[in-house]
Formats: sequence, structure tokens, C-alpha cells
Amino acid sequence: MRCPQLLSSGDIVLSPQGFGPARNIVGFTGGDLSCKPDFYAQCTRLIKEKTELWVLIETNGYGLTAGNLDQLKEAGVDSYWLDIKAFDDETHKWLTGCSNKGILSLPKEMLKRGFVLEVLSLYIPKVVETQQLTEIARVLSRLDPNIPFTILAFFPDNQMTDYRHPTAQEMVEAFLEVKATGLEKVRLGNTGVFAQGDEDYQLLEEKVGVGNY
Repeated sequence: MRCPQLLSSGDIVLSPQGFGPARNIVGFTGGDLSCKPDFYAQCTRLIKEKTELWVLIETNGYGLTAGNLDQLKEAGVDSYWLDIKAFDDETHKWLTGCSNKGILSLPKEMLKRGFVLEVLSLYIPKVVETQQLTEIARVLSRLDPNIPFTILAFFPDNQMTDYRHPTAQEMVEAFLEVKATGLEKVRLGNTGVFAQGDEDYQLLEEKVGVGNY
């Protein structure tokens, strides 16, 4: 992979989520973007006119109506990183203020239009745990078992500081249950949040496998 321009060492920081290689991707992220489809469609057109960069949108999906998906596809958007907050509708409303009924149908609509799709969901103890993550995985596996699915470890912040991060054992159990649905490309994310020492990393290596966390 390559980066469009060189970065100085001072521009690279380690976040709670870790760090990774630079890629030839323009990723739109931060808050949610799908409520402004006209703006991001125009941005994508300009990016595609001037570069060969891949365009990715990270979204919770709430604003992605069929019409907006069509518009963004025509503009040249290549892929989505879809954040499905919860399978249970009431839990989703509690977390986000909105229903997830349309969101659970988005993977099918995205694949139908030829987008590259990755899905992520947070493991939030006492809120979104293995059962809900497994139900989300079943929705995906019925569409395409090769959809990448990342289980991210929640870390307390903002208005959810009263909730703890998951343990390594909880994350491993979720990984194994999700894999049992038939999904082939499952990984754990935010490893530094839940892996607290050598014992946890040994557990991950044995049960999850190197390269899957």
C-alpha cells in the first residue's frame, strides 16, 4: 500500500485503537456522513477526477436510503465500513436514538449495488454482548460468508464512562460464537483495550489465532 504524500514522524500517533499502515484510501469518517449525501457525492467525484484513490465511507447507515446509495454509487464511492450498533431494536434506540430496521437491511442493498462492504460492531458489556453480535453475524453470513466482520472492544468515554470495557475472555467467546455462524473473516479490534497482559495474549493466540486480532 502507499500514502499519497509522505508523513513526518510527528504526524503519526498511537490512539486507543492502535495503529496501522498507510493506505491509498480516502476515508470519510467522524460523526455520521450519510445525512449529507450531496456533499460526499461531490467530494467523491472530485477525488476520482484528480486521483486513483479508493473512497471509503464509515457510517452508522441511518441516512443511507436507496436513493442515497444510488447517488453515492454513481459518484464513485467504492466501499463502506458499516457500524451496526445493535441487533435488538430497543438497544439500538437507546444507544443512538433511532431504529435499526433499515440499517439491518443495508448490507444486502450495498452488496446488490456492488459496494465493497465491511461491518463492525462494538462489544459493550451489559449492552451489546455475544448474543446480539451473533445475530448480526447471522444476517451477514446469509448474504455472503466472506463479508469481513470486526468485533471492536468498547472503551469508556463521553456519556458512557459508567460502562466497562470487555475482558479478553468475553471477546474470545464472542469471536468463537460469531465464527460459528459461518462467517469466514472475523477479527477482534481494539486489542489494547481488552488484552491486559501475557496471559490474555496467549489466550488470543490459542483461541483466535495470530492475524485475527
